[in-house]
Amino acid sequence: MLPESETYWTAIANIVADRPYGPGGAEIRPASKHFAPGAKVYIIGWFPGTCSRVVVIGLHRKTKRMIKLVIAVDFLENFKSKVCYTPAVIALIKAHFASDDITRLDKEFSESLCVTLPIWKAQELRDKAQARARAAS
Repeated sequence: MLPESETYWTAIANIVADRPYGPGGAEIRPASKHFAPGAKVYIIGWFPGTCSRVVVIGLHRKTKRMIKLVIAVDFLENFKSKVCYTPAVIALIKAHFASDDITRLDKEFSESLCVTLPIWKAQELRDKAQARARAAS
C-alpha cells in the first residue's frame, strides 16, 4: 500500500458506449478512439472557461498503457469521487502537476467536479442538438 501522501482524490467517470456523429447525428460511433466503452477514467483537470473538455487518465484500449489526454465531457458518464491508489495513475498525475499545485486534488475538488461536470455535459449535449437542428433545416 502507498503512503498517505501518495494518494489523491480524483473524480472518476466511465466512457459512454456510443455518440451521435455526422450531419444531423445520423451516424453512431464509439465515443473515443483511445478508450474502450465503459472504461474508467480519472479526471484530474478541467477548463472552466470552455466548459466542454477535461483532462483524464485512463487505460488505452490498444496499448493497454495508462495515458493522459483531453476529452470532451459529453463522452463521460457515471461521475464519482474516489481516492486514487493506482501507481501508474499517480505517476501521470505527478507528471501533469510537475509545475502546478498538486494539493488541489482533494476531496472537495473532486466532489465539485462530480457536481459540475454533469451540468456541463447536459449543456454540451443541448448545444450539439441545437446545432444539428439548425444544420437539418
